Amino acid sequence: MSSQNRIAIARDRIRRAYLDDEIPWIVGYSGGKDSTAVLKLTAQALAEVSTYHKPVTVMFWDTGVEVPCAAELAQRALRNFAGECTKADMPIETIAVEPRPQDRFFVKVIGRGYPPPTDKFRWCTDRLRINPVSDLLKRKGHRKASVVVGVRAVESSARNLTLAENTNGDRFWRRQNGFANRYLFMPIIDFSVDDVWAVNLDEGDDCVLRGPEVADLYAQASDCPLERDKSGAPSKPARFGCWVCTVAKHGVTLRNLINSGRTELSPLLDFRMWLEQERSNPKYRWAKRRNGDPGPGPMTMSWRVEALERLLRAQELSGLNLVSETEINAIHEEWERE
Repeated sequence: MSSQNRIAIARDRIRRAYLDDEIPWIVGYSGGKDSTAVLKLTAQALAEVSTYHKPVTVMFWDTGVEVPCAAELAQRALRNFAGECTKADMPIETIAVEPRPQDRFFVKVIGRGYPPPTDKFRWCTDRLRINPVSDLLKRKGHRKASVVVGVRAVESSARNLTLAENTNGDRFWRRQNGFANRYLFMPIIDFSVDDVWAVNLDEGDDCVLRGPEVADLYAQASDCPLERDKSGAPSKPARFGCWVCTVAKHGVTLRNLINSGRTELSPLLDFRMWLEQERSNPKYRWAKRRNGDPGPGPMTMSWRVEALERLLRAQELSGLNLVSETEINAIHEEWERE
C-alpha cells in the first residue's frame, strides 16, 4: 500500500473514531515527527466533520527537560496551530502541561536523591508524562478520556512487545495500564517512518506545524545529518525527548546536534554523561534503601550538591534555561527535610 493510501485511510479512521462516541479527546503532542503527523491528520479529519459534539484538547508535554531547540520549535508550532484553529472556527483547545513541582526531574534526582533512570528503573515516565495527563483530566472534570498518541508498532521491538501484551482486539485502541477510564487511540500504529514524513512534508502543507523544520531538526540529530532522501526526510533515524535521559545510551542525539553546529548544547551533553557515569558508583549511593532494605539507596548528599553545582554551571555556559528558581527552591526544601 502506498503512503498516500495509508494516510487517507488513517484520516478516515480518525474522523470515524471522533464521531463514534461522546468521550473527550486529548491529543498528545511533543513536537516530534510522530506526534506532529498525528496532530496534522487529526486536524484534517476534524475539518471534515460538520458538527463538533465533544471537546478536543491538544496537550503539549512540557517536562522541563526536553531538548531545548526541539521544545522551542514545538511551542512555536503549537501557537501557530492554535491560531489557525481559531481562524477556522474549530473548537480545539491547546494547552501545555507540566509535572507537579515535586515530580520534576531535577527535584527528584538532585533534591530527593533518585538515581538517574535506567531501563530497569524508569521512574520518570509516570512523573513527567502520565501524571500530568491525569491532573489535566481532573481539572477538566473528564471522567473518561481517549488519548490520541503517535505510537507506531515498528518503532522498537520493546514497544511491539508492550503493545502486544495490552491489545484488546483492535490494534488501534487499548486501555491504558492502570487506568480503567482512559483509552489510547493510536491511529498511525501501522505507519512506517516514510509514511510519517509523507504526512509532515506534504506539498500542500501550509507549514502551520512546521513539518519541514521538524525534518531539518531530525536531520541534524541523525547519524548522517547531510544525507536526505528525495522527499527531504532524514535518511537516518533520530530520537528526541528529554536531554537528560540516561535510558537511551551515550547521548547520541545531543552529540549529533552539537556536530551539526548547535554547540550551545555541549555543556548539556557533559552533564548528561556525568549523570550516566556516576549513577551506579557505590560510593555515591546510600548503603540501604529508604525503607531500610539492603541494596543501593538514594544518591548521597555530597553527590546531590555536586550535581546542582554542575547543572548551574551547564546553564551558565550554555546560556539556556535548564532549571527554574522554583525547582532550585524545591531542591533545597528536600535537602532540609533530609
